[in-house]
Amino acid sequence: MSTTEKQAPEILLSPIGNKRVKQKKDQFCSFVNEHLSRPFYVCSHDNPDPDSLASAYGMKRILNFLGVEVVEIYYCGEISHPQNRAMQNVLNIPAKKWTPALAEEVNRLEEKPVFVYVDCCQPQKNMSIPFEPSIAIDHHKNTAPKNVVFIHDEIGSSSTLIVDLMLLMPPSGEDTPSYCFDPDAETMKEIITALAIGIKTDTLDFRNETTAEDDFKAYKLLSRYISDDKFQKIVNYELPPYVFDAEQVAWTNRNQNPPNLITGLGFIDEARSDCIPYLADKMMRLQGIQTVMVYAIAGRALRTSVRTASASLDAQNLLDETIGEKNGGAKHGAGGGTVHFHDFDPDEMNDEERALLWSLTKSVMERKFRKVTEK
Repeated sequence: MSTTEKQAPEILLSPIGNKRVKQKKDQFCSFVNEHLSRPFYVCSHDNPDPDSLASAYGMKRILNFLGVEVVEIYYCGEISHPQNRAMQNVLNIPAKKWTPALAEEVNRLEEKPVFVYVDCCQPQKNMSIPFEPSIAIDHHKNTAPKNVVFIHDEIGSSSTLIVDLMLLMPPSGEDTPSYCFDPDAETMKEIITALAIGIKTDTLDFRNETTAEDDFKAYKLLSRYISDDKFQKIVNYELPPYVFDAEQVAWTNRNQNPPNLITGLGFIDEARSDCIPYLADKMMRLQGIQTVMVYAIAGRALRTSVRTASASLDAQNLLDETIGEKNGGAKHGAGGGTVHFHDFDPDEMNDEERALLWSLTKSVMERKFRKVTEK
């Protein structure tokens, strides 16, 4: 091994330099040290994207490094986009779906877990885990209660803040010190790759207006140590054949009034609903289109994805007006939502009933979409 390679860990000790992270680091470490015996639940916002998954994975590493033995990652909603599912599978991100049974279990405990929110903080429409955080790390325009350890800066991604927090962690051990950001540590290759994907996607390849110099610095550092093979598998994620079948349906059913387009896929298997956000992304590439909504009845729910590049249109408002408030979440011109059918199951309907349900759904969705987009 060369002298340069031996010195690599020392180079890693240089933080990114985010002032907000530096200001909160001691408070964060003190809080964690005071609660080491408690389990920590790291929570993503609903329907987690790469930035929230990566931030949760990185936060788990930080907490484990500080001595927390039990760290779990939870989310509500679905990991639906094919790229997000590829990311979780390729990198073995140990994120688990939150359930009502878990909430009941927590309520019965005398000593509650410590809840840590990443890439979000309450109050927020797309966070369904019903427990207030003690720690939150977020890059959106947000506020948190005064009793929350809130690490926050309005930059391109939460992953950048996580990287800086890792780099600021004091080394453990005296004779042979270990570092939180150590590319050779177990699972760190996967965590580093996840954080790089988180920054890349949430900054829209550094084109988003919120992208900051810190995002560039963090990504440059991470790019030295990512798993190239796994990175490429996630960026160039594979698509199952049913996605191409759905694409044909989407093209046939499109209602296009440039710069807006809405299309429905009809009834699809719930396990195949990942094609909805993929097709929303793809339809946005159509010449002259700035706003897209793709929807389908998947199992016992209406699922939808929206994308917009319009300066005059807010993706969150579009979701609120079409499927109702609290049924979806959006940021940076992209989002999705779900409306559950609690009182009936479309799979139990006959052909005539299903045709009527789809006709009504299509009519309502297109009418509400036009009302918002044609103002």
